Amino acid sequence: MTFVAAARMRDPALAAWTVLRFAQKPVSLADILFANDDVAQSARPTLADTIHLLDRWRGAGLIQRIEKPECYIMQAEARAFRDPPAVGETAREPKPRSTRQRIWSAVRVMRSFDLVEICFAATVEARAARRILNELTRAGFLTRTDRAGDDHPRWRLTRPSGPLHPRIEYAGRTMVAMVDRNSGARFPLAPSQKILAGEINHVS
Repeated sequence: MTFVAAARMRDPALAAWTVLRFAQKPVSLADILFANDDVAQSARPTLADTIHLLDRWRGAGLIQRIEKPECYIMQAEARAFRDPPAVGETAREPKPRSTRQRIWSAVRVMRSFDLVEICFAATVEARAARRILNELTRAGFLTRTDRAGDDHPRWRLTRPSGPLHPRIEYAGRTMVAMVDRNSGARFPLAPSQKILAGEINHVS
């Protein structure tokens, strides 16, 4: 394989296009995905990305999918293109958002809420919500605003930030800080005993 050919095969789209362009018979999905065995596994495209790429080409009429077994073959007129032509992006199925992300998104919208409200808005279980909210409180993103007579604990957003949820930073197995992934700022966690005291002593 020449240097130019090897370089082309390192690009997932070019590799898939090249395999399909020169194939004399339908090509399996596995053969497209592993078009170049010399490429490190970490550099290979994921199965989902490969299928998405093939679906875009199929939607543009460049290739045809053959069922049972699943194979692909390039249309005769498409073989005239050395490189894949630009085609419109198709909608992808959104990835399920994590519990932590759903809670953070709801927090940013509601800004002030109790445990029941946040669980309903973020569609999460109370136990998971309480744990994550307490972590955000220890890092200063939230403040407890319980009042005497409240049936459920309440919080208020006190450190607004962007759409990405803060991530936990560990030292060994111990949580030591939260990092704002929008700004890069790091906030050490307050001792959990202080937060536990807030669970008992409601603010009047």
